[in-house]
Formats: sequence, structure tokens, C-alpha cells
Amino acid sequence: MASPSASPCLAARRSDRGAALLVVIVSTAILTAIAVDLAYSTRVSLLTAANARDELRAEYLARSGAQLSRLVLKLQKQLDDAVPPSAAALRVQIWSMVPITNDLTAGLFGAPPEGGGSPATFEAKIEDEGSKVNAQLDGLAQGGLLGAQVESLLELIGDPRWDALFEREDANGVKVTRPELAVYLHDWTDENAAGSAISANLDLPFADGFGDENAPYARGDDRYVAKNARFDSLEELYLVAGIDDAFMAAFGKQLTVYPDKNGRINVNTLDPLELLRNARVMADPPQQARLADPAFPRDLLKAVTDQRMGGLLTLRPSQFAQLLVSFGVQVHAVYQGNAADQNGAFTDRSLVYRILATGAAGAAERRVDAVVTFDPRQIGQEPADAGRLLHWREE
Repeated sequence: MASPSASPCLAARRSDRGAALLVVIVSTAILTAIAVDLAYSTRVSLLTAANARDELRAEYLARSGAQLSRLVLKLQKQLDDAVPPSAAALRVQIWSMVPITNDLTAGLFGAPPEGGGSPATFEAKIEDEGSKVNAQLDGLAQGGLLGAQVESLLELIGDPRWDALFEREDANGVKVTRPELAVYLHDWTDENAAGSAISANLDLPFADGFGDENAPYARGDDRYVAKNARFDSLEELYLVAGIDDAFMAAFGKQLTVYPDKNGRINVNTLDPLELLRNARVMADPPQQARLADPAFPRDLLKAVTDQRMGGLLTLRPSQFAQLLVSFGVQVHAVYQGNAADQNGAFTDRSLVYRILATGAAGAAERRVDAVVTFDPRQIGQEPADAGRLLHWREE
């Protein structure tokens, strides 16, 4: 039987053991929380660093795609210069045939060494700005080129399926018809504040009007005036009355503002709608039964594709005109005869291109949207080897 004096000592020892256990539990909980927080912070830092690495790689891959595209275009320019515009020989068009991807660089320079990072790729697409509809209806560019520009624009937006775009009112109650849109584009770039009107003379498609060109922009809370200078980018078109998201969704990919005001339309396209539009501009009269045939764009595309060997070769304007004649289309006299390739609104070569490059690394993706020109009228005193950048945007 234990003595009465032993009970307090036993109770004290038990109390000490309970306190120690409590300290151990609390310490373990604190250390566990610290370890979990440290592991989480380390994981977050690691993922942040990996994402930053991938974003940087994607950015420079996109830039690489744009620069490689410029290299291909430089080679194209050298090939073009080797064949004078007056020569009868067909030119080779390589920029539309070469796939500009990381596989191309791997084939040219060898595959890069494998690392521990995420898979990385890039690709770039080149668009011919010379085959698009030039919305830059410069006030001073009077003559056959401007007339063809206006006619090409009206052909682009003239399909009845787009009637809804020109029968609605915008938020300020402004409804813009097709001819009014052409006038507003012209008034945005001309040098006066008077409104214009479309004339019946294609050599002088715009005549001075008596209204105020800024009237469409005087309604609403955010009032402004026409720029009276050239468009700097395609996004600036949104400032013109009648052009909004719906309009650009329908026509934005077929519009350009980057060529020189005297730049001509390139007939070398494999887009059936662009071929039909060029045919209507070149036709005289523009409205002919053959051009209204639903099968005509398909038949014309097949004939052009065959003659161009799938896009490898280019056609001169006179050759395109001869194809139209073979389909029973009457063409304007300016595209007939030996001087057809030097006169008129069409050409067989482009000088302005748009580059859309995308770089991807892991989950990161970056894009470059660039426009480069080889037109001497736009290059000025800058080195012309790789062309001059007219536009560059990264996103």
C-alpha cells in the first residue's frame, strides 16, 4: 500500500508529462504549418519562375517568327528584282509556299538541344497587303488608282447579304449607307473640312460637297473631328462613322491601310472572292452575266490555280485579263495590249506584307502583328534590305 506522501509526487510527474506532450504537439503543429507554408511558397515561386521563363521564351519565339518571315520576304524581294516588271518571264512566289515554323529553323540550322523546359514552338503567317482592299482613300490620290480602290471597296461590301450592316443605326442614331461609307473614308484622309460626294467619273471618284465632314462625329457625348491625314493602323478605322465591331468582323481581314497611296492591286491571289472582285474591277462593263454566275468564282479559281502551279508562279495583269476573256468576260482596254502590265490599277507583285507570328512555350503564348514594306516611296532613307516596319504590336 502506497504511502500518502507518494501521491502528490506521482501527480506532479503526470502533470509534467502532460505539459511536455502538449509542448511537443504544439511544436509539431507549428513546424508542420511552417513546412507546409514553405513548401507551398517554394512551389508557387517555382511555378512563377517557370511561367515567367515560358512567357519570355514565347515572346522571343514570336519575335523569331516575325524576323524569319522578314528574311523570307527579303529573299522574295531579291527574286522579284531579278525579273524586271517589263519581262515576260513568270516570277516565283516563295513567301506563300514556305511554312515558317520552328521545323524550318530545325531543318536549316539543326534542332536545338533538349532542355528541361516546356515544349516550345513558333509559327508565322504572311499576308499580302497588296491583294486586299485599300481603305486608305487618300484625298490627293486622284486618278485611275483611286477609282479602282473605290470600286473594289464597293464590290467588297456590296453583297446583299451584308444589307443589315447598312440598314441599322448606331448608338448615336447614325445610319451609314455604302456610298456614304466610302465618302467618310475619303473625308478622313483629305485635307479640308468639307464633306465629299461620289461622282460618276471613276478618274475623279470624289467631288467637293457642301456639307460638314465632321457632322457624323458631332453626335453623342464623345465628339471629335476627322483626322484629315492617313490612317496609321487598321484599328483606326473604328473611328470612321459606319465602322464598328460587326463591320470589322465581316470585312476586317480583307481591308488594309498600309500600302502607299499609289500602290496597285496584286492580281495574284487564290481567294475566290478576291478573284471575283478583281475580275469585276477589271471588267468593262463591270456588271456582266458571266460575273453573276455562281459557278464563275470556282471556275476562275481552278484556272488561276492551274496556271500558277498551285501558287508557286505569279500571273501578270495581262495574263489574268486573258483568262477573263477566255471565260467570256469583256475587260477594259487598259488591260489589253503590250502596255497592260505597266498601266491600270493592277500589278503582279506586292511591296507591303503583314506578318502574324505566334510563339508558344508551355501554357504561355505571345503574338506579334507586324507590317513591313519594300516600297521605295515608303522606305525613304532607311536601309531597304529587310524592308521598313510600318506597324509592330506585341500581345
